[in-house]
Amino acid sequence: MSKHSKHTWVVDVIEDGSASIEVDGRAVTPIPAWLLPEGVKEGDVLSVTHDRGEGKSALLIETDPDAKKKALDKSAKQVSRKSKNDRGGDIQL
Repeated sequence: MSKHSKHTWVVDVIEDGSASIEVDGRAVTPIPAWLLPEGVKEGDVLSVTHDRGEGKSALLIETDPDAKKKALDKSAKQVSRKSKNDRGGDIQL
């Protein structure tokens, strides 16, 4: 019996042959950079399909430009909203 799952990975950092990947908006985990599709850069969003069965496991990793655009738009809105409410000044602890 084969199990099928879908995941979203966000590329945090790529350096020294390793990539730090945020998996499904939770934990960040290192993976070998050679697993990533050619041309992937920091900040890219990846759509990952995992099929697992007896004696095998297969990943299909694809860039997802639409998901990246949505994430960037969401982030820009959050920054804009915070800056409108920020009156500046000293931080008091």
